[in-house]
Amino acid sequence: MSYNYSDNLEERGYFSKSRILEYVSQEDIFSLVFGFRPVEFEYVKSPFRDDSNPGCWFEYSGQNGKLRFKDFGSTDRYIGRVNLGNIDCFDAVQVYFKLSNFYQTLSFIKKHLIDGKNLPKRVPIKLLKQSAKKKEVEILIRARPFIKKDKEFWEKYGISRQNLIDDKVFPTTQVTLLNTKKGNLTFVTSDVSYAFTDFSGKRKKIYRPNQKGKKRFVTNCKADDIGNIRQLIPYGKQLVVTKSYKDCRVLRNQGLNSVWLQNEGMRPSIKSTIELCKRFEDVIVFYDNDEVGIQAAQKISQEINIMLPNKSRSLHLPVSMFERGITDPADLVGLDGVTPLRQFLTQNQIIL
Repeated sequence: MSYNYSDNLEERGYFSKSRILEYVSQEDIFSLVFGFRPVEFEYVKSPFRDDSNPGCWFEYSGQNGKLRFKDFGSTDRYIGRVNLGNIDCFDAVQVYFKLSNFYQTLSFIKKHLIDGKNLPKRVPIKLLKQSAKKKEVEILIRARPFIKKDKEFWEKYGISRQNLIDDKVFPTTQVTLLNTKKGNLTFVTSDVSYAFTDFSGKRKKIYRPNQKGKKRFVTNCKADDIGNIRQLIPYGKQLVVTKSYKDCRVLRNQGLNSVWLQNEGMRPSIKSTIELCKRFEDVIVFYDNDEVGIQAAQKISQEINIMLPNKSRSLHLPVSMFERGITDPADLVGLDGVTPLRQFLTQNQIIL
C-alpha cells in the first residue's frame, strides 16, 4: 500500500479527532494501515514489527466502544508516547506512516478518506442508541495475556494455551455490559475469567469458573450461536453435540467432530439444527449425567429424529460417576485422565 503525504493542504482549518469521526469510522481509519476493515477478535499480523504468525487482534473496550489494536508481543515497545501493544486508529496511522505530529496525522486521514469524497455526516452513536426501539445488550472486554493461573485451570482437562488461542478464548480483566436494564455496567474480573468470542454479531459469553449462580456465565448469545461451528468440517461420519466449551474441546482433542450449545435449555432453531445435523451420518447428544442433562439430551435427540429420522442418539456418562463429582467429559478427564473417557467413547460406538 502506498500513500504520500503533502503538507501543502488547500485547507488548514480547524479539525480534530471528533470532527474526523463525524465522517469516517475507526474501522475506516485502521484500514489505511492494514488494507482491510477490522473485525473484532479476528487474528491478524502486526504491521509494526516482523510478524509471521497472526496472533494480534482488534478489541472494542470501555463504555465508549473505542477500537484498539492489541499485540501482547509488543506491550513493552514504544514509539514516542505510543505503546505498540495497545494502539488506537489515530496513533496507528501516525506510527505506520511516520508522521511527525498529530496535526499531520489528522491531515493525512482527512486527505485520504474525506477530501473530495462528498461523504455524508455520520449519525453520532449516542443518537443511534437513543432512536433504537430495542437496545441489544453489548459485551465489551479487556483482554490480558495468559498467565500461570490459566495454565493451572485448563491443563487438567488437557486443554492447552494454543487450543484456547485457536478457539478465540481470551482471559479477561474487565467486562463492560452496554444497554442492560440497569444501564451500562462495568466490573473487574480479578479471578480466572474467560471470554468466548467466536460468534457472529460481536456476541460473547463470559465464563467465570469460581463464581456461583448467575454470575458464573454472562452472555448476550442467542440459541443459534453454536460454539465451534466455524471450525467444523463440512461433512463427516459423526458429530458430538455438547453443552459447554470445555466438553467440546476435550472431545475435539480426542479427534472428534464436536460443537457446543449455550446450555441445556437453549436449543437452536429448526433451520439451524437441520443445516448442522444433515452434514453428519450420526449425531450424538452428549450431556451431563444428572436428571436435567439426561432429559435435555433425550429431548434434543428426539427432536432431531423428527426432522431427520434415525439421525441422532443421546449419551451420558454412567450415573454412578455423579457421586464422585463427574458429570461430563471434562470432569472425567480432569479427575481420571483421558484413558477412561476414550474407553467409554469406544464402548458407545464413537469413532476415535
